[in-house]
Amino acid sequence: MRMLLLLIFGLMIASILAILVIKPFTSSDGRDSGAVTHGPIEQPEPKP
Repeated sequence: MRMLLLLIFGLMIASILAILVIKPFTSSDGRDSGAVTHGPIEQPEPKP
């Protein structure tokens, strides 16, 4: 019983930490990687 409570609390804390840690990275990387990927992908083939 005690282990279940500890497990649930651990998972809650881990998920909150994951959200706090991942959110800034995804918001900043999303725009950066979007700009970076759109550049090369729009002009992938120079004349062969």
